[in-house]
Amino acid sequence: MSLALSEATLSLRGQRILDGITLRLAQGEQAALIGPSGAGKSSLLLLAATRYRADSGSVQLLGAEPWQLDAAALRRLRSRIGSVYQHAPLPALQRVVTAVGAGRLGQLSTLAALRRLLWPQDVATIRSALEQVQLADKLWQRCDRLSGGQRQRVGIARVLYQAPELLLADEPVSALDPRLADDTVALLCRDAAARRCTLLASLHSVELALAHFPRLIGLRNGKLMFDLPREQVTPELLAALYAGDTPQPPDDSPAANLPRVAPC
Repeated sequence: MSLALSEATLSLRGQRILDGITLRLAQGEQAALIGPSGAGKSSLLLLAATRYRADSGSVQLLGAEPWQLDAAALRRLRSRIGSVYQHAPLPALQRVVTAVGAGRLGQLSTLAALRRLLWPQDVATIRSALEQVQLADKLWQRCDRLSGGQRQRVGIARVLYQAPELLLADEPVSALDPRLADDTVALLCRDAAARRCTLLASLHSVELALAHFPRLIGLRNGKLMFDLPREQVTPELLAALYAGDTPQPPDDSPAANLPRVAPC
């Protein structure tokens, strides 16, 4: 089992963010996490990335309970987990080649990691990762000279280069236009399938979730509303998840007759 949460709860600054979450993803499974803003989607992904620690319940990742590991073992576990963030945390003065190459720093010794930060290694493979997100021409560009969408795609190239066993993507295409967003989500799904990597992605767009993921998980107010195969996610379930505050997509949409969620 790649990811197993059992009755996991999480509070931040005295407020309950996640409430009794039970969720399991087997190796190679792909699922989309959907729900309104403030539902707890980002917090759930950060919990699964070991950036947060549950107040109660259990969390198992890639067959290990992270908070029972020593520091070295926890570092090795984290190197097997990849994260894509809505706002990619790229150092402003760092060059793209170094930012993407940082995807594998956790797999290296301290000395090797420092050497790679000082001078890029494996440039051909890094360029290949950038080609997949249509940014090969930005290889030597500084990160502070990129647009928001380009920064987001550099973050995706970094996780492609990392090749993790568990991939957690938090609104990975929020800054991209619809065509590029669709292509990029498809890329993440293809890469995960090719490597049998487990993929859990939070998406504002219900259409993207329905188009690319066989399993949808609905989260609202820190609680799971449903966890179902795509074919069983009905307009009624989506209306309840978003409290009915969403217009219908056009008839030629991949998700015709299902509520459209406007980006936040």
